[in-house]
Amino acid sequence: MILSRGAGYAVRAMIDIATVANGGVAITREVATRQDIPQVFLTKIVQRLAKGGLLEAHRGAYGGVRLARPAADINLRQIVETIEGPVLLNDCLIQPGKCPRESTCPIYDVWLEAEEKLLETLENCSLAYLAERSKELCSKHSG
Repeated sequence: MILSRGAGYAVRAMIDIATVANGGVAITREVATRQDIPQVFLTKIVQRLAKGGLLEAHRGAYGGVRLARPAADINLRQIVETIEGPVLLNDCLIQPGKCPRESTCPIYDVWLEAEEKLLETLENCSLAYLAERSKELCSKHSG
């Protein structure tokens, strides 16, 4: 499974917003510049993240975006699934019981366990942690 460029951009943008805004409004043009995301693409991503309840968008002279809830209450799975849809490792996991080979397939249980572990990892990774880690890495790199 490879995440789309959009999902990668969404994660980078959300970390940037959580890091820079500190609960305030971040200017999307500035986020796009800092994260090297095409502005047009970021606008579409922001719309999806806002529709998904992760961001609030504000228009006008003092417009921009901010987190819709605390960074500690947003996890990596929510960000990825807002852009990508459900995270699945194989088609047979979309609807358990639909695959006629499920009960005799030697790999089904492996796919299921791997997907469960992946989802658990994504859920346990909060945006607050990623923002703090970003600050740490940037300070090490610049200092």
